[in-house]
Amino acid sequence: METIRSLQNASIRRIASLRKSRRRRAAGVVLVDGPRETLRAIEAGLKMIGFYEIEPKSDPEAERQTEREMPEQAPAREHAIAKRVHRYVTAEVFRKIAYTSSTDRCVAEFESPDNAWKRVRDRVAQGDGLILVLDQVEKPGNLGAVFRTADAAGVLAVLLADCPSDQFNPNAIRGSLGAVFTVPSAAGTETEVSEFLREHGYRVAAMRVEGSKPLFESDLTGKVAVVLGSEADGLGDRWGGDEIHPVALPMAGHVDSLNVSVSAAIVAYEAVRQNAAS
Repeated sequence: METIRSLQNASIRRIASLRKSRRRRAAGVVLVDGPRETLRAIEAGLKMIGFYEIEPKSDPEAERQTEREMPEQAPAREHAIAKRVHRYVTAEVFRKIAYTSSTDRCVAEFESPDNAWKRVRDRVAQGDGLILVLDQVEKPGNLGAVFRTADAAGVLAVLLADCPSDQFNPNAIRGSLGAVFTVPSAAGTETEVSEFLREHGYRVAAMRVEGSKPLFESDLTGKVAVVLGSEADGLGDRWGGDEIHPVALPMAGHVDSLNVSVSAAIVAYEAVRQNAAS
């Protein structure tokens, strides 16, 4: 199979340009670094339109060792070959297109999944459960960590309200270990997310430092959504109103809040505990 060796190759230049979030979103694509995350995207049904991996090493034993360390590489490669989108590249070319070339051996390009809200609606229709709402959360790493927890705890869906970053940011994909592809999610404004929850009969709790009710005394069974605010400002004056119940984590020390991904994990597993006990 031919290897791309030129940094000026048209496909390579295009992939490199898509590392800018605005261009990636405008093009309607998702770039995925690493075989594990690529395999999660394949399993989630995303359409692969490109796959680039470093050309095999000349030392067969060294190549076999690499394959043993990255068992997801082979099935991801086989999928790319079957779709006729597989390309080998040199290590130098790979460094140009990869988000980080220190540990990864492949970069995959997928069409961005459409009908995100439909997927969330379909999941909600399957039964009750917790929805996590992230409001204006900025850091992609925190988004990814929340998705990783959501996948592990069986959270029904994650909704992003006015978040500057999206769940397909490279750091979010990496931080989630690919869970951004397995947990239904959708993004919208505060109004759009709020209307969706109201339309589907969800009780809404907002995590606030000044929350009047401790989280562990709140009912997290059935149709419930919990809103968590940004790293710097929390929820501020957003997500108010009589129909939204402010809740808080007990804080015994000098700090008054936790990282948003840690708070989300506590919420998710408290919901698991309550549902198991009910």
